[in-house]
Amino acid sequence: MNKNRQISQFKKNIFCFFPYNSVLLFLLVICLLPLQTVLAHGGGVLQISNAPIGQYQVSVWHNPPTARTGQAIHITVGIAQAGSGEPVLDAAVMVTILDESGELLATTAATTEQSANRLFYEADLDGVPTGTYEIQIEVTGSEGRGLLSFPLPVEPASMWPWLAGVVVAAGVVWLVLRYWRRRALVNGARRGTAVPRPRSVD
Repeated sequence: MNKNRQISQFKKNIFCFFPYNSVLLFLLVICLLPLQTVLAHGGGVLQISNAPIGQYQVSVWHNPPTARTGQAIHITVGIAQAGSGEPVLDAAVMVTILDESGELLATTAATTEQSANRLFYEADLDGVPTGTYEIQIEVTGSEGRGLLSFPLPVEPASMWPWLAGVVVAAGVVWLVLRYWRRRALVNGARRGTAVPRPRSVD
């Protein structure tokens, strides 16, 4: 009987434990997604696709898809040979951001050293205030030189990700407290039924 009771209690603990932990894991993954999106290099919105510069074809992406004040704007540039499509890794790439009046806001070199796979030229633009800007990509190589550009609006920072993070964190805390409370009740009931009553010596 004691063995059967122990097996039954073990099953209850297992089925009680895993649903809560699955929910907790799911919520933690959701919490980490915005951070992962911000930190991930490469990808994003395609702004320029296979634009010709000399013997090169140049493509440009920016990430995050919606640029906001206070977030780093990640620029990815892909350069390939026009004939073979082979990646070009020895070019010089400069990224420049201009405001609406044409004034220079910032300029930085995009390099393959900042790329995760070393096949793209990547750079970050930090501290860009709200407004509408022009991003210029200057490519210089042995088989061509040219300038490409595209407009980029930077929107005000949104409070929704922070509010969503607070709500999710509160939900995680509530689930943890609820789980441990149920576990304490189960353990308390188990201890109450497991304590044997003393027998009379009469």
